[in-house]
Amino acid sequence: MTNQIKFMQNGERVNPLLKLFLLTLTISGILIYPSWRLSSILLVIVLLLFRVNRVSLKISRNRTRFIIIFSLLLLIFQVLITVNGTVLGFVIPQLNNFGPFFPITDYGIERGLSLASRFLLVVLSSMLFVAVTDPTLLAHSLTRLRIPYRYSFALVIALRFLPLFDSENQIVRLAQKSRGIQPEVGGLRKILRTIQYTFFPLLVSSLSRVEALSISMDGRGFGYSENRTYFRKSNWKISDTLLTVGGLAFILLCSMLATGYLPKESRSGGSLTSHSLPLGANSGYGTLFS
Repeated sequence: MTNQIKFMQNGERVNPLLKLFLLTLTISGILIYPSWRLSSILLVIVLLLFRVNRVSLKISRNRTRFIIIFSLLLLIFQVLITVNGTVLGFVIPQLNNFGPFFPITDYGIERGLSLASRFLLVVLSSMLFVAVTDPTLLAHSLTRLRIPYRYSFALVIALRFLPLFDSENQIVRLAQKSRGIQPEVGGLRKILRTIQYTFFPLLVSSLSRVEALSISMDGRGFGYSENRTYFRKSNWKISDTLLTVGGLAFILLCSMLATGYLPKESRSGGSLTSHSLPLGANSGYGTLFS
């Protein structure tokens, strides 16, 4: 709890609404212009922001393993299914009259790196946003946009309950391990049993907390008045305006690169015009998929 408060205090130098806006612009930018170079640069910036805001990247071992394995699977899958581009080699080389199969192309590697880096960027940037954003200040910022505080408070509850559900999940896992129950994912029956042992305790715990929260809100007269007062309020600074201009410039740059108004570097390393090689453009390769 102390670490979460410290993270929020470190992140209050930027307006909470601006953080949400920059997160949206970042995800939109890499969707508009899906370049692995751009995603990698943004990923490095996000990792530096973790360090600057003193936010720990230490998460559970299973979650870290899932993020890494899923990123690698995205990379490998795109390399195997993408057949456009210059053939660099084959997964199964030609042996006499057998093969070759599963070509590895430069365009496939680029697509794999693009998807993997974008996935990591979305996950890590969302984690950073949750870690450094004070839900109360975010609710106040949304209220200043004339959004009813009932809707903004729903977002506050979601942000506050995310770390709570994570800790509840860890408690359920430890309780299962103390009883000799090990989650298994080897088949459909094992997956359903794992869901039964994990999901239902979390559901019961969530419903009990929601009931207690609703009683507490009724006791405090939540929703009685159309306007709500705030003890802590968010402020808009000149630095927030500069960051907003930078974010709009970023999305404009991505749009111009995607529409071709700015030159893009070619994979061949020659001219600055972008191109995509058609299927079978390389000799001895098109016959495999004809």
